[in-house]
Amino acid sequence: MVRVIRVGAVVFQDMEELDLAGMWEVLGSTRRLFRDGVFKDAYFEIESQGVTPGPLKCYHDLKILPDKPLGNLAQYDVVLVPGGPGRLVVQKDPKLQAEVKAAYEAGKLVCSVCTGAFILAEAGILKGKKATSFHTVVDKLAEYGIEPVRKKVVVQGNIVTGAGISSAMDVGLKIVEIMMGKEASKT
Repeated sequence: MVRVIRVGAVVFQDMEELDLAGMWEVLGSTRRLFRDGVFKDAYFEIESQGVTPGPLKCYHDLKILPDKPLGNLAQYDVVLVPGGPGRLVVQKDPKLQAEVKAAYEAGKLVCSVCTGAFILAEAGILKGKKATSFHTVVDKLAEYGIEPVRKKVVVQGNIVTGAGISSAMDVGLKIVEIMMGKEASKT
């Protein structure tokens, strides 16, 4: 029986493109590897959910059209949360906070890259845990009762946080390892 691992990617105005694209590329490649017969029993399928409707302009002007509006993130096996300057606005959004928290409480794997960790912090799911973020702001996580860690990837239960922009692929590989096994993450 083939297992389709469903992924919900949160997207928003002024997000950092590479934060999402790095994770998306790694996870999306599992479907190609499945079609090519490399993976026999599982692959990831990704949908984007927009915090606001319509086309969204990312920080470096890439435009994204979300697959659907934000809602029911807990339906996914994995939730991706990028960072970027736009997180300063959306991290205060009560609906986004509630959706992220509901996914976490449902035992889903909740993952952030860069300053996306602050969205997780505002949702209250990082308190008392270790987490990482972009090197210039990682220490500010302590203001949320979080232990800042200067590592590329930090795993705390069903939460994965990645440091700066370049860690997006590392987070993607960690997600593959957690959901499909260490061997799959090396493929």
